[in-house]
Order: sequence, then structure tokens, then C-alpha cells
Amino acid sequence: MTLRHRAFQLAVHYWEGKWILETEKAWKKDPEHYRKTGKQATIERWQRHAMLTPCFVSTFFMAPKFFTCCKYSGQDEQGKKLYDTIPLYSLADLLIVNEAGQVTPEVGAATFALAKQAMVVGDVKQIEPVWSTTHKIDKGNLKKARIIRQYHDQKIEEVYSPKGFLSSDGSIMKMAQNASAYQEKGLHERGVLLVEHRRCYDEIIHYCNELAYNGQLKALKGNAPDTNIFPPMCLIHVEGRSEVKNKERSNRTEAEAIVNWLTANRKKIELGYKKSKLEDVIGIITPFVGQKKLIFQYLRKAEFDVNRIKMGTVHALQGAECPVILFSMAYGADQSGSMFFDREDKPNMLNVAVSRAKDSFVVFANRGIFNNGTDTPSGLLGTYLEEVLE
Repeated sequence: MTLRHRAFQLAVHYWEGKWILETEKAWKKDPEHYRKTGKQATIERWQRHAMLTPCFVSTFFMAPKFFTCCKYSGQDEQGKKLYDTIPLYSLADLLIVNEAGQVTPEVGAATFALAKQAMVVGDVKQIEPVWSTTHKIDKGNLKKARIIRQYHDQKIEEVYSPKGFLSSDGSIMKMAQNASAYQEKGLHERGVLLVEHRRCYDEIIHYCNELAYNGQLKALKGNAPDTNIFPPMCLIHVEGRSEVKNKERSNRTEAEAIVNWLTANRKKIELGYKKSKLEDVIGIITPFVGQKKLIFQYLRKAEFDVNRIKMGTVHALQGAECPVILFSMAYGADQSGSMFFDREDKPNMLNVAVSRAKDSFVVFANRGIFNNGTDTPSGLLGTYLEEVLE
């Protein structure tokens, strides 16, 4: 806030001056330098860009297109010059990957060749990648590349899958953990674990800690104060049935209950958080796109400012946070069989949903769908929820 801030300002202006000098130098040397796409000209151009902004943000899909150059490869039969597009290997000093647990190997791996070093950040206990490749295709590709000899080779399950190499169940985060030489005590995965958690009240993050992290997170925000408007973890029982139309699940009773609850508690929330709008305080999460659409329609009909509300599926809101999170499970009392987010070995969905809430996590669901006492994510969640009246 004092010396470091001043040093940063001076460094910014120093490199702005360097950019002016280097650009003037390049322009005098060759006025057409900005149009050239050869390797040396492209590298020098990126180096000048870095004087103004040392950090470039991109997706895995676009980064390989940015960091390329052209190489003359001869002429065609008509004498037209031909050029190949080649990558600028090791151009970046450091590649920082965020949310690496959501990136499939075939999408992200190639970009690592463009950097000298990489820092990979992510969580395999949160939202996983959307895999478009089946396990059978992976096996076929491995056999075609002569990495395995037979389709039932045990290396697939014992080596390649655990290390994150497969396009059908792998991720860049798994691959990075496998490549890391560091491993903390008490952890199965390699790498450094960031254990300090400050977003949620302790009552909220304790659930995630027990569900996904074997109690290794250190909750540092403290317990919810008595002045907290709502309990940290609470359930509002809703009698309703879910329906599936066009492969989209929804629950009208739950959607109506959320709108009624927000209408009844608007003044309470806005006074408690000293905000001019309720929409700045609450976020709404549901596992299903159909339920999100239905809630959106009901809120807009009730004249809520839907454009200001953080609302979406669990996948869409990873990385988001709100003081109060409303979670619509959408499954009704007629639910039979296991819910799709309820695999014992996959805590990802509810781990993300619950940890979006800073102060209160409010569940709208039928109490009968929680298998309390079981080892499922929802069964554990049921033991943490305090049932309250609307």
C-alpha cells in the first residue's frame, strides 16, 4: 500500500517509456514491420506488447492461434508463394492455468508447448470437464498409437486414467498433479494444497470439508454471528413434484416458493445488508437448465431485476459468490433412485454449490429426498440443514 504500490506505478511508467522507444526504433528500421508475420518480427512485436501489458489472457482454444508465425514453404504450380503457420514454442515465460480441473487433456495440453514454465491452479473436487470422447474411442486411439497392445490392457485403468491422460475422464489438473514432484503429508494428490478458506462462515465450509477435503481445510472466517439474517445452512420444505420436458427437469412448486420467499424477505434482506437492491445480495443455483429457465420466468413476472441476479446452473456459477445462495434441487417427493449429483465418489456438484454462499445457504427442496445418515453428498447435506419456516 506504500512502497510496493509506488514501485508498481514507477515500473508501469518505465515500461511505457520503453515501449515508445522500442516502437519508434522498429518503425524507423522498417515502416512495414507491423505487417510482417515472420518468426522474428512476430516475437519482437509480442515483446513490445508485453511492455504495456505483461499478462495476456486467453482461452485454450485461442492461445495457439495468437502465438504463431508464418514460414515460407515454397511455391505452388502457378508460382504462388506458400506459407506454413508454425507455433512460437516457449515464447511465454510463464503459463498460468486457472480452473484447470475443468479442462480436458486434448484441449489444453498443446498450449503448454508455448511456455517455458507453467503454474496450474484448480480443484479436482469441483466441476469436472465436459467430456465429449467416450472411453471406447480412447482405447481405440491408444491401440492405434501402439501405446497399448490390447483393448483390455490394465494400464488404462491403473496408469493412464488416474494420471488424467485420457480424453474421456482426464483433466489438465490431474496431469499437473501427476507431473508435480511435491506432495504434502496426508494428501493423496501431489501439489500444493491451499488450505485456508475465508469466503464462507465455518458452519458452511465444514460441510465441504467433510464432503470433499477430509477435514484439511482451515476455516478462518469464523462462525456466523447472531446477527446473521438467516441460518448458515437451512432448508425450506417444499411439497412439489418435478417434471421432465424435452429432457429438461423442472419443479414449478419450488420456483414459486423461491419467488414468494424473496418477495416476503425483500425488506429484511435489504435492511440487513444495507443494500439498495435485493438482487445484489442473493444468488440462485440449481442443477438443471430447465429449472433455471423456470425460475427466471417467475422472477421476471414478479418484476425482479433478473439481469442483476447471479443465477444459473452449478456449472455456470463455479467461481461466483454471494452472501445468500438459494439452491433449488428440483427433485420432488416422487423421486425414485439416486439423484445424478449423488455419487459417493463424486462430491463435485454439491461441493461447488454450497461453497458459493458466504453467509447463508438456503435449500428449497422436499425434505423426503434427503437420505440422512447415508454416505451420499445429499445425505450428508441433510444432516447440516436446519429446517425453517418460510
